[in-house]
Amino acid sequence: MKSSLVTKVIYRTIFCTVSLFSVLFISGFFSVGGSDTATFHAKDIFYFYTNLSNYLCLGVMIAVLREDVRRLRAGELYGYSRNPYLKFCKFAATVIITITFLVYGFILGDPLSLNFWNNIANLCYHVAGPILFIIDTLLFDEHKSVGVLDPLLALIPPLLYVIVIEIMGTQSGRYPYFFLNVQELGLGGLMIWIAVLLLLFLALGYLFFLYDKLVRIDGKWRLDFSDLKLFGFSKGKH
Repeated sequence: MKSSLVTKVIYRTIFCTVSLFSVLFISGFFSVGGSDTATFHAKDIFYFYTNLSNYLCLGVMIAVLREDVRRLRAGELYGYSRNPYLKFCKFAATVIITITFLVYGFILGDPLSLNFWNNIANLCYHVAGPILFIIDTLLFDEHKSVGVLDPLLALIPPLLYVIVIEIMGTQSGRYPYFFLNVQELGLGGLMIWIAVLLLLFLALGYLFFLYDKLVRIDGKWRLDFSDLKLFGFSKGKH
Protein backbone atom coordinates (compact mmCIF):
# COMPACT_ATOMS: atom_id res chain seq x y z
CA MET A 1 0.00 0.00 0.00
CA LYS A 2 1.38 3.37 -1.04
CA SER A 3 2.04 5.93 1.64
CA SER A 4 0.40 9.33 1.13
CA LEU A 5 2.84 12.22 1.40
CA VAL A 6 0.06 14.48 2.66
CA THR A 7 -0.65 12.08 5.53
CA LYS A 8 3.06 11.86 6.31
CA VAL A 9 3.48 15.64 6.35
CA ILE A 10 0.52 16.10 8.70
CA TYR A 11 1.62 13.37 11.09
CA ARG A 12 5.26 14.43 11.09
CA THR A 13 4.30 18.04 11.71
CA ILE A 14 2.37 16.88 14.78
CA PHE A 15 5.39 14.91 15.96
CA CYS A 16 7.74 17.87 15.47
CA THR A 17 5.37 20.04 17.50
CA VAL A 18 5.29 17.56 20.39
CA SER A 19 9.04 17.02 20.12
CA LEU A 20 9.69 20.76 20.15
CA PHE A 21 7.77 21.02 23.43
CA SER A 22 9.93 18.16 24.76
CA VAL A 23 13.09 20.08 23.87
CA LEU A 24 11.70 23.24 25.48
CA PHE A 25 10.92 21.32 28.66
CA ILE A 26 14.39 19.80 28.64
CA SER A 27 16.04 23.19 28.14
CA GLY A 28 14.16 24.62 31.12
CA PHE A 29 12.15 27.05 28.96
CA PHE A 30 9.07 25.92 30.89
CA SER A 31 9.23 25.49 34.65
CA VAL A 32 7.79 22.07 35.43
CA GLY A 33 8.38 20.23 38.69
CA GLY A 34 9.62 16.68 38.80
CA SER A 35 11.84 16.93 35.75
CA ASP A 36 14.78 14.54 35.80
CA THR A 37 17.05 17.45 34.88
CA ALA A 38 16.20 19.30 38.08
CA THR A 39 19.28 18.11 39.99
CA PHE A 40 21.67 19.27 37.28
CA HIS A 41 22.64 22.71 36.08
CA ALA A 42 21.45 23.87 32.67
CA LYS A 43 24.85 23.08 31.13
CA ASP A 44 24.41 19.46 32.23
CA ILE A 45 21.30 18.70 30.18
CA PHE A 46 23.53 17.01 27.60
CA TYR A 47 24.41 14.41 30.27
CA PHE A 48 21.07 12.70 29.82
CA TYR A 49 20.53 10.04 27.19
CA THR A 50 16.84 10.99 27.19
CA ASN A 51 17.65 14.54 26.19
CA LEU A 52 20.09 13.56 23.44
CA SER A 53 17.71 10.97 22.01
CA ASN A 54 14.94 13.58 21.83
CA TYR A 55 17.25 16.08 20.13
CA LEU A 56 18.26 13.39 17.64
CA CYS A 57 14.69 12.41 16.80
CA LEU A 58 13.60 16.02 16.32
CA GLY A 59 16.56 16.73 14.04
CA VAL A 60 16.00 13.56 11.98
CA MET A 61 12.27 14.19 11.67
CA ILE A 62 12.79 17.78 10.58
CA ALA A 63 15.09 16.51 7.83
CA VAL A 64 12.55 13.85 6.81
CA LEU A 65 9.68 16.35 6.88
CA ARG A 66 11.68 18.84 4.82
CA GLU A 67 12.22 16.19 2.14
CA ASP A 68 8.52 15.22 2.20
CA VAL A 69 7.45 18.83 1.72
CA ARG A 70 9.95 19.31 -1.11
CA ARG A 71 8.67 16.23 -2.91
CA LEU A 72 5.05 17.23 -2.31
CA ARG A 73 5.68 20.67 -3.78
CA ALA A 74 7.28 18.97 -6.79
CA GLY A 75 3.97 17.22 -7.46
CA GLU A 76 4.57 13.83 -5.83
CA LEU A 77 1.68 12.41 -3.82
CA TYR A 78 3.04 9.01 -2.78
CA GLY A 79 6.31 7.24 -2.12
CA TYR A 80 9.28 7.24 0.19
CA SER A 81 12.56 9.01 0.78
CA ARG A 82 15.25 8.36 -1.80
CA ASN A 83 18.05 9.29 0.60
CA PRO A 84 19.55 6.03 1.99
CA TYR A 85 21.57 7.87 4.65
CA LEU A 86 18.44 9.60 5.95
CA LYS A 87 16.70 6.22 6.04
CA PHE A 88 19.50 4.80 8.17
CA CYS A 89 19.39 7.78 10.52
CA LYS A 90 15.64 7.27 10.91
CA PHE A 91 16.17 3.58 11.68
CA ALA A 92 18.94 4.26 14.22
CA ALA A 93 16.92 7.06 15.85
CA THR A 94 13.98 4.66 16.21
CA VAL A 95 16.09 2.12 18.09
CA ILE A 96 17.63 4.84 20.26
CA ILE A 97 14.32 6.50 21.22
CA THR A 98 12.70 3.11 21.90
CA ILE A 99 15.36 2.54 24.55
CA THR A 100 14.44 5.91 26.09
CA PHE A 101 10.82 4.78 26.34
CA LEU A 102 11.57 1.30 27.70
CA VAL A 103 14.29 2.25 30.20
CA TYR A 104 12.22 5.05 31.71
CA GLY A 105 9.03 2.99 31.72
CA PHE A 106 10.51 -0.17 33.26
CA ILE A 107 13.71 0.85 35.07
CA LEU A 108 13.78 4.53 36.03
CA GLY A 109 10.13 5.54 36.13
CA ASP A 110 7.13 4.25 38.04
CA PRO A 111 4.14 4.00 35.66
CA LEU A 112 1.95 2.87 38.57
CA SER A 113 2.40 6.20 40.36
CA LEU A 114 0.27 9.29 39.76
CA ASN A 115 3.36 11.47 39.30
CA PHE A 116 4.33 9.44 36.24
CA TRP A 117 1.15 10.54 34.46
CA ASN A 118 0.58 14.05 35.79
CA ASN A 119 4.02 15.40 34.81
CA ILE A 120 3.55 16.78 31.30
CA ALA A 121 7.29 17.19 30.75
CA ASN A 122 8.07 13.54 31.46
CA LEU A 123 5.14 12.43 29.33
CA CYS A 124 6.39 14.51 26.39
CA TYR A 125 9.98 13.32 26.22
CA HIS A 126 9.68 9.87 27.82
CA VAL A 127 6.34 8.65 26.48
CA ALA A 128 4.49 10.72 23.85
CA GLY A 129 7.52 11.69 21.75
CA PRO A 130 9.02 8.20 21.63
CA ILE A 131 5.69 6.52 20.87
CA LEU A 132 4.86 8.98 18.08
CA PHE A 133 8.29 8.46 16.52
CA ILE A 134 8.02 4.66 16.69
CA ILE A 135 4.54 4.75 15.15
CA ASP A 136 5.87 6.92 12.32
CA THR A 137 8.54 4.32 11.56
CA LEU A 138 6.06 1.44 11.66
CA LEU A 139 3.48 3.16 9.47
CA PHE A 140 5.36 5.37 7.05
CA ASP A 141 8.88 4.08 6.43
CA GLU A 142 9.71 2.00 3.39
CA HIS A 143 10.22 -1.70 3.96
CA LYS A 144 13.29 -3.61 2.76
CA SER A 145 15.56 -0.62 3.32
CA VAL A 146 17.46 -1.77 6.44
CA GLY A 147 20.78 -3.56 6.01
CA VAL A 148 21.84 -6.69 7.89
CA LEU A 149 24.50 -4.81 9.87
CA ASP A 150 22.52 -1.62 10.45
CA PRO A 151 21.47 -2.70 13.98
CA LEU A 152 25.16 -3.14 14.84
CA LEU A 153 26.03 0.25 13.37
CA ALA A 154 23.23 1.81 15.44
CA LEU A 155 25.17 0.80 18.57
CA ILE A 156 27.87 3.40 17.88
CA PRO A 157 26.01 6.50 19.24
CA PRO A 158 25.04 4.91 22.60
CA LEU A 159 28.53 3.44 23.00
CA LEU A 160 30.07 6.85 22.42
CA TYR A 161 27.62 8.30 24.93
CA VAL A 162 28.69 5.78 27.58
CA ILE A 163 32.38 6.46 26.94
CA VAL A 164 31.91 10.23 27.24
CA ILE A 165 29.80 9.88 30.40
CA GLU A 166 32.38 7.64 32.07
CA ILE A 167 35.21 10.04 31.19
CA MET A 168 33.23 13.02 32.51
CA GLY A 169 32.17 11.06 35.58
CA THR A 170 35.76 10.37 36.59
CA GLN A 171 36.30 14.14 36.68
CA SER A 172 33.04 15.29 38.28
CA GLY A 173 31.97 12.25 40.29
CA ARG A 174 28.44 12.63 38.87
CA TYR A 175 26.54 10.23 36.65
CA PRO A 176 23.12 10.75 35.05
CA TYR A 177 21.92 7.17 35.72
CA PHE A 178 22.67 4.68 38.49
CA PHE A 179 23.56 1.96 35.98
CA LEU A 180 26.41 4.09 34.62
CA ASN A 181 27.87 4.96 38.02
CA VAL A 182 31.09 2.96 38.04
CA GLN A 183 32.01 4.36 41.46
CA GLU A 184 29.02 2.61 43.04
CA LEU A 185 28.72 -0.43 40.76
CA GLY A 186 32.40 -1.15 40.31
CA LEU A 187 33.88 -2.00 36.94
CA GLY A 188 32.30 -5.47 36.91
CA GLY A 189 28.84 -4.14 37.70
CA LEU A 190 29.18 -1.43 35.06
CA MET A 191 30.22 -3.98 32.43
CA ILE A 192 27.19 -6.14 33.25
CA TRP A 193 24.82 -3.19 32.82
CA ILE A 194 26.47 -2.15 29.57
CA ALA A 195 26.26 -5.72 28.25
CA VAL A 196 22.56 -5.95 29.18
CA LEU A 197 21.78 -2.63 27.52
CA LEU A 198 23.76 -3.50 24.39
CA LEU A 199 21.87 -6.78 24.10
CA LEU A 200 18.62 -4.83 24.44
CA PHE A 201 19.75 -2.44 21.71
CA LEU A 202 20.65 -5.34 19.43
CA ALA A 203 17.41 -7.20 20.13
CA LEU A 204 15.35 -4.12 19.33
CA GLY A 205 17.46 -3.33 16.28
CA TYR A 206 16.92 -6.78 14.82
CA LEU A 207 13.22 -6.73 15.69
CA PHE A 208 12.90 -3.56 13.62
CA PHE A 209 15.08 -5.26 10.98
CA LEU A 210 12.61 -8.16 10.80
CA TYR A 211 9.68 -5.76 10.61
CA ASP A 212 11.47 -4.02 7.75
CA LYS A 213 11.50 -7.34 5.86
CA LEU A 214 7.75 -7.83 6.35
CA VAL A 215 6.05 -7.22 3.00
CA ARG A 216 2.67 -7.99 1.48
CA ILE A 217 2.92 -10.61 -1.26
CA ASP A 218 -0.21 -11.93 -3.01
CA GLY A 219 -2.37 -10.50 -0.26
CA LYS A 220 -0.38 -12.12 2.55
CA TRP A 221 2.24 -10.65 4.89
CA ARG A 222 5.57 -12.46 4.59
CA LEU A 223 9.19 -11.98 5.57
CA ASP A 224 11.18 -11.27 2.42
CA PHE A 225 14.96 -11.55 2.73
CA SER A 226 15.74 -11.17 -0.95
CA ASP A 227 18.08 -8.37 -2.06
CA LEU A 228 19.76 -8.18 1.36
CA LYS A 229 22.50 -5.60 1.80
CA LEU A 230 25.06 -5.34 4.58
CA PHE A 231 24.12 -1.69 5.12
CA GLY A 232 20.97 0.12 4.09
CA PHE A 233 22.99 2.88 2.47
CA SER A 234 25.02 0.45 0.36
CA LYS A 235 24.78 0.89 -3.39
CA GLY A 236 21.86 -0.97 -4.81
CA LYS A 237 18.12 -0.82 -4.97
CA HIS A 238 16.45 1.56 -2.53
